[in-house]
Amino acid sequence: MNALTRNSTNSSSLLTASIGRIGSVCKLILNNLAEQAERSAERSRFAQLPRRYLDDVGMTIAERDAHVG
Repeated sequence: MNALTRNSTNSSSLLTASIGRIGSVCKLILNNLAEQAERSAERSRFAQLPRRYLDDVGMTIAERDAHVG
């Protein structure tokens, strides 16, 4: 009986650890998606700038044309 209880406890803690890891991975993925969306929105705003400001924000004319077009 004692061995059965010990195996049940180990199984439960493994499940808890696995769920924690899955949650961490999901959070990492969602954070990465949010960062990419923010960068994309920023690039879209930069694409609206006049040509003379493109160098200041690190965007080429070709990149601006790709975002605008």
